[in-house]
Amino acid sequence: LLTVNSIPEGRVSSFGRIAEAAGFPKRARWVGRVLSQLPVDTSIPWHRVLGHNGAITCPRSETASDRLTKEGVVVHDRKVNMQKYVWPE
Repeated sequence: LLTVNSIPEGRVSSFGRIAEAAGFPKRARWVGRVLSQLPVDTSIPWHRVLGHNGAITCPRSETASDRLTKEGVVVHDRKVNMQKYVWPE
């Protein structure tokens, strides 16, 4: 979760990148599971973690899309341009 907290506002990362940065390569689904179990009012920016292709995959996709848009990230059809917004570069 510390890695997710490191994603700056207006940037996104993927489940796989977070897993690797946290020392758990090839555990992208595990990262998704952990983030999906966070309470609704968490301060952890779970909405900044997307599928490898930039897709918003979480069940709270409307909330994620709204939060990303407020941070200046362009969301189109529940997807984000990973080349433009990915962190770390």
